[in-house]
Amino acid sequence: MTRLLTLLTCLAMPLFTACSPEPTTPLPASESASTAAKPSDRPGAWSHADPYDPDVQEAARFAVQTFAVQGKRRVLFKEVNQARQQVVAGLNLQMHIQVSVDAMARSASVTVWRHPDGRYSLTEWVWLD
Repeated sequence: MTRLLTLLTCLAMPLFTACSPEPTTPLPASESASTAAKPSDRPGAWSHADPYDPDVQEAARFAVQTFAVQGKRRVLFKEVNQARQQVVAGLNLQMHIQVSVDAMARSASVTVWRHPDGRYSLTEWVWLD
């Protein structure tokens, strides 16, 4: 019986050691510093967004349409000059946009909140000129 138990133990040992994780080696200081989170990578921090990204363009068009309906004015979207984003419960998109109001060129800073379910809300519209 003792021999059988010893034999089973010897056969089982390689299985346990084969499944154990290998010891990890720490990254060199130069690599760990370069992969550390930058301030813009922190949750809730603002980061750059591509003005030509389809999501940014859609949010900008939503802002213009909403502002036009609320103000009962003819406002036409031209382009997004700058954009940045903030991950919250959903996504805040802050954009500097060019519009045409009653055939006059204007600039505005707008913030649009994309809800977790995909809906948009215009949270800020400030004329820059």
